[in-house]
Amino acid sequence: MRIPPERSRRDPRLDVLRGLALIMIFIDHVPDNLYSFYTIRMIGFSDAAEAFVLISGISAGLAYSHRFAGAMMNTARVIWKRALTIYGAHVLSTLLALAMTVPAVFAFSLFEFGAVNGVDWAWRQPLATALGVFTLTYQVSYFNILPLYVVLFAAVPGLLWLGRRSVVPMLFVAAAIWLAGRWSEIKMPAHPGDWAWYFNPFCWLFLFAIGLAVGMTARRGRALVPFSPVLYAAAVAFVIYSAWWRLTGHYEFPWPEGLTPSVIADTSKETLGLPRIAHILALAYIIIYLPGFRRFLETPVFHPLNIMGRASLVTFVTGSLIAFALQIFRTVHPTGLLADTLLLAAGLVTQYCAARYALQRAGRLAAPVTRPGPKPARQPKDFVIAPPPKADR
Repeated sequence: MRIPPERSRRDPRLDVLRGLALIMIFIDHVPDNLYSFYTIRMIGFSDAAEAFVLISGISAGLAYSHRFAGAMMNTARVIWKRALTIYGAHVLSTLLALAMTVPAVFAFSLFEFGAVNGVDWAWRQPLATALGVFTLTYQVSYFNILPLYVVLFAAVPGLLWLGRRSVVPMLFVAAAIWLAGRWSEIKMPAHPGDWAWYFNPFCWLFLFAIGLAVGMTARRGRALVPFSPVLYAAAVAFVIYSAWWRLTGHYEFPWPEGLTPSVIADTSKETLGLPRIAHILALAYIIIYLPGFRRFLETPVFHPLNIMGRASLVTFVTGSLIAFALQIFRTVHPTGLLADTLLLAAGLVTQYCAARYALQRAGRLAAPVTRPGPKPARQPKDFVIAPPPKADR
């Protein structure tokens, strides 16, 4: 992967794939609908959350690494401002979710729904809940990934500093933190209640750092992992095997019994088990070097996904609120395939409209005018990841 000249067009893969990940997250956040059985989580060890974190890391590496080298503190302030924006989005979405759910719980006697999703603390311990919303210690189910992003983006300047000369020290430190997090079972505390954050940032930092390394290396005109036919075949074989393993009703990775350290021998999502990392990286490697894939994603049919991916925060918050509302609706009024199809379609259209409006308000809706550059070569090594024109991921 190399960085193309400025006049070349923006690589659509990051935005389109981010939009696709957001769609799968939305569908998965409406449990037990038919379409949720056909998302990535059903055919492999990872799911859309891993894809989203990896893509966010790549985008951050592309957007910030070159600026960080010449203006560390100014770039750090920009990054931390982004973390603050994500924090505000989480607080707002959580408050809106509570405002929507608490009245419904009492109106329709959905106390079990409230307890399962952690909403019951709002009336059991209202002051502690209010404090927890603003300190990120209280997280409603399905509204628990943005706190992870706050931590990840807060850590970006430190990661960029570690990788300013080579990404190896950065990856080594992130891997050590991942191992320590899994071995020690250290977690971010949650209150009220005796529990912890669902997404352990000490473990998820590793995947984000891998994405960051991909973006940083691409910014320097190199590939973190160059194309290799042998490695590509191995990635394809692993993805196919993972799909077969999951479709035959298994979940845990078949490690050799007694020969694998327990610290890596699981597929935990909370602490990001090794099979989940390997699966999403194999998928990414396949996609990055897939001939013709970039041109395929540039076709008009993928334009809505591009829009949703470019306004990812707005899309995610809107989708999370709609999905939670649909959970309440489907609990009160059980639905069938037709109703689910119409409801999900309406939710997706609403997310697209919200994303489009956000981009329009920011003056970023129109695609940048580009001059025709030299026709790219067809070899896999020339398929690039291009930096976004604005650092807003």
